[in-house]
Amino acid sequence: MRMKRVVQGLLALLLTSAMNAGADDKVDYNRRAAERDLALFQSLDRNGDGAVTRLEAQGDINFMSRFNDMEVDMDGVVTTVELHRYLEQQYGVQLSRR
Repeated sequence: MRMKRVVQGLLALLLTSAMNAGADDKVDYNRRAAERDLALFQSLDRNGDGAVTRLEAQGDINFMSRFNDMEVDMDGVVTTVELHRYLEQQYGVQLSRR
């Protein structure tokens, strides 16, 4: 009977550890995804003005498919402020605004 309780305790400990590891993995995944989106934004900002126009984004299916979700004021431009707002809503992370 004592051995059964020890085994149950160990299983509970392993399950808890696995759940915590999964949560950490999700946070890490979301941070990396947000960083990839930020890098994509920076690569599309061809003139370096801190904004991506529809013309600059044209042809990139990863960015263009989410353009309207990022753009808040519907002026045809995604600014860094709009991008960071989107990243926070989408991934739950805040990246530094360099």
